[in-house]
Amino acid sequence: MSGAGPTGPTVPPWPTGPRDAAGPLAGVRVVDLSTNMTGPLATLVLAQQGADVIKVEPPAGDVIRRVGTGRAGTTAYFANLNRAKRSIVVDVQQRAGLELVTRLAGAADVFVQNFRPGVVERLGLGPDALCAANPALVYVSISGFGRTGPLAAQPAYDHVVQALSGIAAAQADPKTGTAALVRHGIVDKATGYTVAQAVTAALLARTRTGSGTRIDVSMLDTALNFLWPDAMMNHTCLDEVTVVPPIANTFRPTATADGFVQLITVTDDQWQHLLQAAGLGHLLEDPDFATPADRLRHGGRAMRQVAAVLAALPTAEVVERLAAHDVPCAPIVELDDVAGVPQIVATGALEETIDPLLGRVRQPRPAARFGAIPEAPRPPAPALGEHTRSVLTAMGYTAPEVAALEADGVVRVDPGGDGR
Repeated sequence: MSGAGPTGPTVPPWPTGPRDAAGPLAGVRVVDLSTNMTGPLATLVLAQQGADVIKVEPPAGDVIRRVGTGRAGTTAYFANLNRAKRSIVVDVQQRAGLELVTRLAGAADVFVQNFRPGVVERLGLGPDALCAANPALVYVSISGFGRTGPLAAQPAYDHVVQALSGIAAAQADPKTGTAALVRHGIVDKATGYTVAQAVTAALLARTRTGSGTRIDVSMLDTALNFLWPDAMMNHTCLDEVTVVPPIANTFRPTATADGFVQLITVTDDQWQHLLQAAGLGHLLEDPDFATPADRLRHGGRAMRQVAAVLAALPTAEVVERLAAHDVPCAPIVELDDVAGVPQIVATGALEETIDPLLGRVRQPRPAARFGAIPEAPRPPAPALGEHTRSVLTAMGYTAPEVAALEADGVVRVDPGGDGR
């Protein structure tokens, strides 16, 4: 699936890489100018589904190469987001660098960037310019707050958007009312997955229309959509309705004698089975617990009695007892122990590989598994500029031209080169 950009001597064919064509997105060509997590996670999904992603990094590299645990000039954070991609280093603020990336975009299917609104246009890589040259291009702009409004030009990180969107308020301690953040980049991740889905939808539409499109995704819009279905159920209806306590009240671990479990009852059967498992069957006759709405209003009284029973039992016994009564329940697993969870081991959800820079690593397999479609290979995240030379050579640049660009600081070539 190639872009319908101009052809001829100034726009070479896409620089095909060494990967075998496999996966549902095999043949899709992606230029990725994004950094941090939102865009790289989106293009990771595309790459792991078979797309050929060329990650265009600035001379200093993606900032997350230097954030967190790592060695040899890269981090686990970067490696977890950039597997199965090719890395080239280009200074797009220089004319020759701008021309190089413009040529790449002319042969691409998808272009992804997450600069602040207005920046990419000033660089000369805005959607008007690139889509005019390649009408089949799917051009993705990711922003913090959108292209308009008082915050459009402000920097945005997950922490800030969690605060503004209501996510932090939804995490508030029910006793003190103190707001709290989800302690990882939940908005970044939701945005990345939203972008990946939007790209595939646009590519599908292109099969009917022959034309690409512009996609705008903001972190704030994504956060609102992510929050709304359940966390905002008490803030959805604008006319008078019956209001019950928020669903957030059900997200509370239950202590055991040696740890914690998380249990949840949604159906009437699950509620009844929980009380029976805890030896509190007499509460089934209490009218305060007759319906789900009643239980949301008054269930705290029963749950305190359940909690007292479970607190005296070891975690393993609690899980076994509740499982025997078909009550959804799991132990709270420490991060160091996640890889050893029997269910995770049984499904092969995690895999261990060798990263040339980080050594042995453990990472998740792609969550979506396609039955009859061969899996795309998942090579490790690239070194900074690992593929600069091979990509430029495939684009038609001669060895002296690559050397001149490197000498001028337009590109950076990793000494190890391809095949690391």
